[in-house]
Amino acid sequence: MNKRTAKRLKAMPAIIMAAAVFTGIMAAGSTSADAKPSVKLDGEYHAALGVRTGSGKNIYRMAYYHKKSAGTDKWKHLATGDYSSEEYQEIQSTFKDVVIKGNGKYTVSLTNADFQGETSFSRMQVSTDIPDTGKIKFSDMSVKINGSELVKYDEPYIDKHRDADGNCCLLVINGDREGFDSLDGNCVPQGTENTISITFKVSGFSYNKGEKPKPTETPAPKPTKTPAPEEPEDTPEPKETSKVTPAPDTSSQKPVVSEEIRPAVIISIIVAAVISVIAITFSVTKRKK
Repeated sequence: MNKRTAKRLKAMPAIIMAAAVFTGIMAAGSTSADAKPSVKLDGEYHAALGVRTGSGKNIYRMAYYHKKSAGTDKWKHLATGDYSSEEYQEIQSTFKDVVIKGNGKYTVSLTNADFQGETSFSRMQVSTDIPDTGKIKFSDMSVKINGSELVKYDEPYIDKHRDADGNCCLLVINGDREGFDSLDGNCVPQGTENTISITFKVSGFSYNKGEKPKPTETPAPKPTKTPAPEEPEDTPEPKETSKVTPAPDTSSQKPVVSEEIRPAVIISIIVAAVISVIAITFSVTKRKK
């Protein structure tokens, strides 16, 4: 065997290993890239009222269900200043959020909020953690302040901004979205005895509000019974004879290999084949010398 042949034989295991690793990396990458959010039609979700003033003090509570809010309760309150800044200050308010359990009507609200003299809103919305896939529909959204209805949307506008993190966010006030008919923001209630409420309908789930969820998974098919083989018709009993029946010849029958032994047999055959190839390569190389 010459040096070139030996190097090729030594390199084969490394090449096989590299190919296997590369294939695994490609498979993992394609799986993560294809991942898309989905909605559990028999699941439960949440909704909350979000507002922001635009007259100078920037009093807000956007209620987004995203990673920025994970692990903190600060987003649940009306406040001024950024969550992580020294200027952060919680403001008097009481929010009522809802758990969405099936198709039906739901209401989120804010009561007794101290807007500290602010006169206009720059944002008002209903934030949810329902993935925006189009399977869950919203309708008949009514906005009331101190009991008076200011606006009603037959089909609420779903915000596609990255802050919604791919979830359904129903807009009421937002002047930055093209094609959205925003409510006039000059409607901040004064004093500390006030109420802002938004009622909306939800549809698309596999169950209704007040009912038990109906699983949406497709049940596994039931195994079918194999019909029993038909019994052969009765045949007449053979007459007794004095001839002796010879024993069956088993010399031509093939041996039966069990499932446990079969992998070992296959491996032995592969090893023998590899040894044969190496021997032939060595023999041919030796003749060329």
